[in-house]
Amino acid sequence: MAERLAGDTLVVAVGGRLNAGKSTLVNALLGQRLAPTGGTETTLVSAWFRSYHMNRVWVHFNDGRSPASIPSRVGGGVPQSLQYDHSEVSHLVVEAANKSIDRAFALMDTPGRDAVSALDDYSMASIRKADALILAMPQPGEGDAAALREFQETMRGSRLSAANVLGVLTRIDQISEDTDLEEVRREADKVAGRSADRMTGLVAEVIPVATKLAETARCERLTEQHLYALGILAAADRDTLEDMLFDHEDFLSVAPDTVPVDPGMRKELLDLLAIYGIRQAVDAIDGGARDLSALRDALCERSGINRLLERVQQRLVTGADALRADAAMAALRTAAELAGAAEQEVAGRLRGLLRELGRHPAMRRVELAEAAQAQAAGMLPLPDQNSGQLHMLMAGVTDAQRVGLPEDASPEELRRRIGELVDEWKMLEASLPRRARLHATVVREMFEALYFSLL
Repeated sequence: MAERLAGDTLVVAVGGRLNAGKSTLVNALLGQRLAPTGGTETTLVSAWFRSYHMNRVWVHFNDGRSPASIPSRVGGGVPQSLQYDHSEVSHLVVEAANKSIDRAFALMDTPGRDAVSALDDYSMASIRKADALILAMPQPGEGDAAALREFQETMRGSRLSAANVLGVLTRIDQISEDTDLEEVRREADKVAGRSADRMTGLVAEVIPVATKLAETARCERLTEQHLYALGILAAADRDTLEDMLFDHEDFLSVAPDTVPVDPGMRKELLDLLAIYGIRQAVDAIDGGARDLSALRDALCERSGINRLLERVQQRLVTGADALRADAAMAALRTAAELAGAAEQEVAGRLRGLLRELGRHPAMRRVELAEAAQAQAAGMLPLPDQNSGQLHMLMAGVTDAQRVGLPEDASPEELRRRIGELVDEWKMLEASLPRRARLHATVVREMFEALYFSLL
């Protein structure tokens, strides 16, 4: 744990269920195709990604033997197969000649839960090693809320909550059959918002991302040949183009003499962008993105990956020290609980030190995760209004956001509003059963700490 804290990089796991688009999302976040996206044995183990001056992969084992170096995939990344049984492997460390991949945060790709029933515990153990989580959700709704609660139940003590979890809606191209791109974006935002509302306290927010489009744009997979073909499509008759972009079969079947893009190139475009991405690319070219760099930039913005990277920076990286310290303290609490009879004296000192550290204001905010977990599990019954206040307190980046005020609110307005919230939570605290009251006390004390910080 001391070795982990000696570094200054937040470890962010990407988790979710089988076929949630996790590895494609990881590649988009890395800006390089290093994670395996096919159904290979390497998707059964977790992979950490680090910058190095050469491409290589280290295999770490469960039995503690020295890590083994194996060749990376051609071009870098996780190889298609391992020479070891995956049950022997703790995790992979993938090093790549890319100075940007762990500059702000280190990413960990985890196996899909439910892929094989025996992998659920392994996947959860991998996520427990991270400081924060990006939860990939292909189809939002109660199923994802239930999946996150399963994560929480398994990770009791690790403080998984809106303080350190972002949700990602990974398949926004499947949300609507509308051909109007603005309407698709609006619908994706609505669906993500409804999903976030259902998961209040569990995730800070849910962000829509077209992961295939994001991976292609961020990993610079488009070439000048692809740009030329997309330019031909952009110049085609609108009715013909709409007919082509109805579905994959129509896109491949329109005769080359009607739209002079050969079938091989059309298939490449489908593999890289899918129909939704081709629509976005054509629209971006119509909007003035005529060279490859401009098109890549436009597609990064349109895919939603820029927004996700911004939120990771705002919500996770800026609070990295507290999140990393909290992860360390959670592990030490577990160690203290497991202490034997002969170790009780040192375990008692350790628990006392952890309690002292836990009173630090930065750690109190992370402590709100227990209240959010209790609320999600039905152990902290809150009216909708107070549930929303708890979520804002956890997910807000600024003091104004934490209490639901505009960014330009004056210090006087902030103090008045926070004072109102303190009074409201005092009354709520008094009305709750004793077990739930402890969680409400943490929330009230956080509002009080905000109030006194403004004096």
